[in-house]
Amino acid sequence: MGTRVKTSGAWFRSISVLLCCCGVGWSAAASEKVTVRVMTRNMDAGTDLKLVLAATDDKSFAQGVAATLAEIHASGVSQRAARIAEEIALQKPDLIGLQEVTLYRTGPFSLQPTGAADVLYDQLDLLMSELAHRNLKYAIAVAQNLLDVEVPVPTQNLNLRMTDRDVILVRSDLQQSGLDVFNIQTRRFQTLLPLPVLGGLVILRSAESADVNMGGQVFRFVSTHLEGPIPGIPQTVLVQLAQAQEILDALKTTDAPVVLIGDFNANAESGADHTGAVELLVNGGFQDVWHALHPDNPGYTWPLFPEDQARAYPISYQERIDLIFARGLTPVSIQRLSVGGFWGAMASDHAGVVATLEIGN
Repeated sequence: MGTRVKTSGAWFRSISVLLCCCGVGWSAAASEKVTVRVMTRNMDAGTDLKLVLAATDDKSFAQGVAATLAEIHASGVSQRAARIAEEIALQKPDLIGLQEVTLYRTGPFSLQPTGAADVLYDQLDLLMSELAHRNLKYAIAVAQNLLDVEVPVPTQNLNLRMTDRDVILVRSDLQQSGLDVFNIQTRRFQTLLPLPVLGGLVILRSAESADVNMGGQVFRFVSTHLEGPIPGIPQTVLVQLAQAQEILDALKTTDAPVVLIGDFNANAESGADHTGAVELLVNGGFQDVWHALHPDNPGYTWPLFPEDQARAYPISYQERIDLIFARGLTPVSIQRLSVGGFWGAMASDHAGVVATLEIGN
């Protein structure tokens, strides 16, 4: 049975998906329990843009952009994509939510955006190539473009364009996994964060979802990346909470079980960046899967290394922000990935998280 894309209201924007399916259809009888394996993975853009956002004049902005480009090169984008492919090879998740799947392009130097089109690094293309090299069958269900900004880099005589994306990948060896994915939907949040740079740049954030039939059991898979809190700017927390509430409001319309994953930028443990977003989701009926299975282990996932400091820096886990929530599914197992090592050996500044969930009566 082929993938079906169904328009479902104005809250989400339905899109086409290039995915060849041979799984069980929506009408299949749900006769027994099945398990689904899901992964959330922030790929890391290779920069947190602090060097640009800290600029106070044209000179410091130019210096910040040049330093950011050097930082991106130094992050080892291609090598990190290979490490994430290795994680996927070991874990073999059925569905993957990816954040910071960044596309970097360059173009001729100009003080105005020119639509730079020469690919410098495409994290999605690199990852898909690494998966194919390992004979891993995954298809792109959705790739949602978000922040898309182009800036001049005078010292390199070029322009640099950065496009942020969130992505859902689905296993496509469906004869074995019995997975049917349809009703692909994307959502850009209504509440967004404006920044006092580049004419009031607005940081776009989103949620993506798909309805999934696995062995006759149907659930909704949602992946998101919420706004991050900035110390001293309480508006950022309010934006994050509003985005979490938008997700809850949208999911009120479905009675199906839901898996909600992503980089929530909200610390599920006590300490810095404990914004209340996790409590909002839990009070909305979702179970924090890590906490359910490891209540005495904080399971910190970020930051694995500080982006703007010396690279030979030991990991210091501080926050658990890469999360998997479930509503109407039973947690079976959950594992944190990429634990240990130094910056040069890491796939990202986030740890990936993979969980197995059970659905059915």
